[in-house]
Amino acid sequence: MRIVRNKLDWPKHLRLLVNNECNYHCSFPGTGCEWCHKDGVNKTAGNGKRANVEDFLFLAKVLKEKYFLEKIKIGAMEPTLFSGLNELIAGSKELGFKEVSMTSNGYFLEDKLDGLKNAGLDTVTVSMHAFNQEVYRSITGVDGFKRVKEAAEKAIKLGFKKVKVNRVLLNFENVWGDLMSFFNWAAMNGVRIKLYKLIWSPIMDEKQYFENYVSWESLMLYFRKYASVIEINEYLVAGRERLLWRLKNGLEVETDTFSHKLTTEVGKVCQKCKEAPFCLEGLMSYGIEVGPSLSVGPCLLRNDLRLELWDEVRSRDKKGVAQKIGLFLAKTVGEGV
Repeated sequence: MRIVRNKLDWPKHLRLLVNNECNYHCSFPGTGCEWCHKDGVNKTAGNGKRANVEDFLFLAKVLKEKYFLEKIKIGAMEPTLFSGLNELIAGSKELGFKEVSMTSNGYFLEDKLDGLKNAGLDTVTVSMHAFNQEVYRSITGVDGFKRVKEAAEKAIKLGFKKVKVNRVLLNFENVWGDLMSFFNWAAMNGVRIKLYKLIWSPIMDEKQYFENYVSWESLMLYFRKYASVIEINEYLVAGRERLLWRLKNGLEVETDTFSHKLTTEVGKVCQKCKEAPFCLEGLMSYGIEVGPSLSVGPCLLRNDLRLELWDEVRSRDKKGVAQKIGLFLAKTVGEGV
């Protein structure tokens, strides 16, 4: 089978983290020790600032025109709690983005799916970190497994262009059997799976991280027997490769590797960063990422690199936004952007 290889020297995605609210409290199974890195939360900035739909769409328009962005990914702590979600999706499509996707924990998703589809949402991604009701509750703090599973199944029936399920791999009793049940369900329903390694953060306990960490590479013998790589996307700035596997039963699984963090191909700021040997994500790993207070966060580990755009966006200063982010990207990513 021929493997498709794509080298991407600049991410074409805009990732909008639209709020700081979540109804889940994700922790290591049965411990209460939190592992979620609270996507969208910036402890060093914000001061209660919350962008609205018009703010996000203004910024999206400026960045699309300047950097020829193709996709918008809507996420956050939990985007279904953001008022104006449908308007944001519809507005993004009107701006000409080729794909608008959203990642949700799925708890409030089922009743919103019809509206999201009518607004133009292309891809629905649901996070499901265990395929067992009790383990799911011990991880999320919420008895929502059946509800989330049914939301994903409804999304499939409604005919979204893509339906995916994210899973951060965690170690717990019978994790192998849980994964096999998960794979079988996904294959039967035509869902693509995205397996993520647990990304460490400085607030984690090192012993808890060690005891709960499991890598997708532990499935390598299983993949060798039942799967083939069909596509590799190489994100040069982030030092990340995304592998797309296809199993014999038709199931597609995405996994990430980070094999060239210390080369000159990665972002300029990474080449001298003391965290580079330990980094599991990478600069601009999922495109230009903007939080609810309109700060650009290029790195999960480096809040000192954040760029604040609140004043420029709120005053609708198109030139100011373009100039400020241009200087910022030249400093962090490199002069060629």
